[in-house]
Amino acid sequence: MARLSRLCGLISTSLETSACVQSRVSEKHLLLSLSSLYKEIQKLCQLQDLEDETPIIEHSCIVQTENLEGNCKCLANIVLSMVNFFEHHSEFVQHLTSNIILTIFTSLIEADGIWVKFLLFVWITLVVTMLSICGAASPCSQFQSTSLLKEVTIHKIPALDMSISEIESFVSVLQSARANLTSKTALGLFQVLHKMGKYLKNEVDQEGELVEKFISLSVKFLHNIPWDHYGKTEFGLSKMKAVLSGCILQFVCSLFQKNNFEDSQNSVMEVSNLHRELGDLVPKFLSCFFGLSDGEKHLVQYMKHKILMLMIRLSFYPHQNDTSRIILWLRFLKEYFPDLLYKPFSNYTIIPKCCLEESPFFPSFSDKLVSLNTQTRHLQRQALLVFFKCCFGLIQASSGIEKEQCLCGKETSLIDCGTQFCCCCYGNIGLSELSDWLKCAFVCQVDTSPINFGLSFLQLFMDEDDMLFYMLLLLQDASLVTLHIEIKGACYNYLHLLSNIIDPVRLFHLLLLSLKYDHLVLIDYLISKDTGVLCARYLLRCLKFVSQSWQSFGEFSVPQLQETDPSSKRPKLSNKVSDASTSSKAFVDAKECLVSLKNTLEDLHRKNLFPYNPKALLRSLSRFQELCQQ
Repeated sequence: MARLSRLCGLISTSLETSACVQSRVSEKHLLLSLSSLYKEIQKLCQLQDLEDETPIIEHSCIVQTENLEGNCKCLANIVLSMVNFFEHHSEFVQHLTSNIILTIFTSLIEADGIWVKFLLFVWITLVVTMLSICGAASPCSQFQSTSLLKEVTIHKIPALDMSISEIESFVSVLQSARANLTSKTALGLFQVLHKMGKYLKNEVDQEGELVEKFISLSVKFLHNIPWDHYGKTEFGLSKMKAVLSGCILQFVCSLFQKNNFEDSQNSVMEVSNLHRELGDLVPKFLSCFFGLSDGEKHLVQYMKHKILMLMIRLSFYPHQNDTSRIILWLRFLKEYFPDLLYKPFSNYTIIPKCCLEESPFFPSFSDKLVSLNTQTRHLQRQALLVFFKCCFGLIQASSGIEKEQCLCGKETSLIDCGTQFCCCCYGNIGLSELSDWLKCAFVCQVDTSPINFGLSFLQLFMDEDDMLFYMLLLLQDASLVTLHIEIKGACYNYLHLLSNIIDPVRLFHLLLLSLKYDHLVLIDYLISKDTGVLCARYLLRCLKFVSQSWQSFGEFSVPQLQETDPSSKRPKLSNKVSDASTSSKAFVDAKECLVSLKNTLEDLHRKNLFPYNPKALLRSLSRFQELCQQ
């Protein structure tokens, strides 16, 4: 491949005097050499039809590789020549090195097999570095003793046409050429991998084929990092472990987006296997990423944010009937995030406008903020979304199974990792956990009336539109909870209250009240790139519930509540209920809001100003208007 040959030649000629003698080269000289190399690589990448017009050039690689030939030899030279610069003390040198490696990666995308091999060599270097960090006596030998090499070559990773001997040769060269690679190299490589994945998703791979190869290879190598040893390893620099851990979680979260493979042609089973393999790493991450000192609270908070984000994203993938994993995640939530699950979500302290209110980093700005808000409402939303999804998932798994069919006869009011349950017990666990949460949540609230509890719960999610609709859609399965309460008996007193609080019709009324019956806010939701589909789905379901429970919708009354923060873009409602509320006012306000929504939607659709076809929603709104007229 002419392009690869030219890239390797550029690196050999540009760095032949500086790559191996970094300690004797000034930062200024290194930056000039790397900047010049970066510009030359960019020029080379801009050339068109390079493969047809440029012959493969003869050059001498800096790194001598006796058992590697052709493309593999040049790839090894590029990787091993560049990673050493991550060990330089200058952040500018490290940043420029990262950009060069990323640019080389992007230039190799057109040659399918080449970029996968390049990625493979980067991952091997990273895993060997992590083994070295964790105190392995001979990291290269330890890596070669794993079954990963054989698995990578026989696994269905398209375009990876490499033998075990070639990979072992690269590891041998790495062992002889590496210069005490440390956490700086690991940090730099994880950052580069994050940029590679982002480039593939956003720039070149709309169908997801290249991304699937990238994720498949990444997940396999992540499983071969000794996370248990990493969690016990002491780093020389006080904050380096926290920074590296945050970078690792950032990369892992970037591998999977919600519904990432929804429109691809990949088999459901293959995607689910990747999702399952990555999910198996969550317990390891929880155990090794939360042993940081109190002086790193803002980084701990960032890692909690990333762990919860990962759990949320994985929960939206297929095979959610894996009840053993759901139970495990519930136990982790109670063990690692109890302050988030059971923290009051009303009467919270408003954070000063010194930064984004929900930024995971905001406590770093002020020690006072740390003491007042050790956890943000953003994290609380994430933890509750995962919690409710797990509980509802367990209830769903036991749907249709009556109590008399229980085969184990165990009391399942607590989560015991050593206990084996029958299918009937899963629903009992989900109900029990919801009951315990609601009992604690009611004790923590100042006003425990169902109306105010529901409003406070909605207000918790109002600041993040996508999470608001994910939770609302999830709570529309409240009928499932009610059915199980009726089947299981009256042993969950608080859940009778919960089924009343999260009734879909009641919540719909409260949502409209929270939006001050402003139909334009609903329009904003519907046209938003992030919430459009979710909001449309939620409104369609709500209007169906309303038509089925028309009398309940018309008779429901809500309190007249007053704003406490007039400057907010959305109303902040107080917890004081006025006795002046009437069911007729609630019905009239809701009717006017939804009819106005219908008229505005029709007008936008008629003028071709609405971003998608809203006919299904318009039909439901028309049916609602007919019911109002009757």
